[in-house]
Amino acid sequence: MRASLRALPAGRAGDSLGRVTDAPPVLPAGPESTDRLQLTVVCVASFVTWTGFGAILPGLPLFLRSQAHASLLLIGFVAAGFAVGTFLFSAPLGRLSDVIGRKPVMVTGVWLYAVASFLFVVTKSPWWFIVFRLFEGAGSAAVGPAGQAFIADITPENHRSQAYGWLTTAQFGGLVAGPVLAVPINAIGGKGAWGYYAIFLFCSGLSALTAVALTVMIKEPESAKRARRQRVKRPPIRTLLTGPILAFIVVAFTGAYAMGAFEVIWSIYLHDIGASFDYINLTWVAFSVPMLFSWVGGRIADNHNRYRLLLAGFLFSAVAWMIYGITKNLALFMIVNILEGFAIACSYPAKQAFLVQVSPPRWLGTITGLETTATQLATLLGTLTAPVIYGQIHGYTMTLGGILAAVGLLAAAPTLRRAWAEVVASGRRVSFAEAERMALEGSDLLASAAGPGELGERPSV
Repeated sequence: MRASLRALPAGRAGDSLGRVTDAPPVLPAGPESTDRLQLTVVCVASFVTWTGFGAILPGLPLFLRSQAHASLLLIGFVAAGFAVGTFLFSAPLGRLSDVIGRKPVMVTGVWLYAVASFLFVVTKSPWWFIVFRLFEGAGSAAVGPAGQAFIADITPENHRSQAYGWLTTAQFGGLVAGPVLAVPINAIGGKGAWGYYAIFLFCSGLSALTAVALTVMIKEPESAKRARRQRVKRPPIRTLLTGPILAFIVVAFTGAYAMGAFEVIWSIYLHDIGASFDYINLTWVAFSVPMLFSWVGGRIADNHNRYRLLLAGFLFSAVAWMIYGITKNLALFMIVNILEGFAIACSYPAKQAFLVQVSPPRWLGTITGLETTATQLATLLGTLTAPVIYGQIHGYTMTLGGILAAVGLLAAAPTLRRAWAEVVASGRRVSFAEAERMALEGSDLLASAAGPGELGERPSV
């Protein structure tokens, strides 16, 4: 336990759900500085995994149409397989990481993703691809919520946006590298079926390397381990769904529909209006390169209004989707892609850190799992309905997704604004929910100083 501790303001402690109480001040602990080694390991692992992911995703719909002779609707089912897997397992695996730790959940998820990617080479049947994508989704469900919670575990609140910014930078660095590498890998494989198989094998190999690295190098902080050893009854899910958390879930759900549609129809839509395979890959790069500056967005968010950054960036993204659906100008596509990338780079780290601020740290894996579940449910709806809608209104499908994202964001905005005002009114950047971690660690310090039995039974949090 660190000797240097700061006291919370009297009467502003938080209960287990992050609500303000009139409890006496507690002695805070938790990370005073970022565990840079662990953050670096997670970021490198994310870069490698997303490189493989980025190499596969642009060409997968084209592979299914040209090699498996799949219909657009069946391609939608394949894309939906990933969303189903993530939707089904995000909440339970996020909750599991609160109980057994982040590392075992993350490592298992990456191994599952590696195996599922390898299985793509054993068949051309779109129906089997649905199963393999479901396995990939389950792997992603294990890595996403647990990984986000792990970042919160190893960073102090005043540097948390920057940590999420570095993670986002690493992820989209992989998303830049993946499509770029996909072109020569496809050529080395002889193009055709084996060109795509070479890309699948590349993704599987990178994921396996990532799993090994995480197994060897990741170490969870002792404070998080001690928190999990506390005999605390897990609260019902409904008690965790406070107003701000529900608002984040609304934003996640309404914003993700367009992403589900995007996965199915983006490459096909661009191809239908005359774009080449190389240009389609380049659009992924154009969006992803600005995301490399997410660490800058994180630094900005740590020193400015996270709510405003979230609102501005996500609203611009919604407008960008509306534009995608109403133009066939390939140059305009590229310009808007780049601008949207910068908007998300400035807003996503702010959103992640803001979500942590209004969440109970003891159950952060559960909260991030619920948000991911909402995201994937909307993604699933997008992948299933986009092919049908695309057949009727073509590119306007993306405009529809942008309108839905804007409506959800504006509906949630008042609740999020009030939540941010409460954080600011507290006179510190640490949320009320952060007091839970501080109280938990402070109880250990007080117990050790007072001796056995002097403080009575440890209070539940």
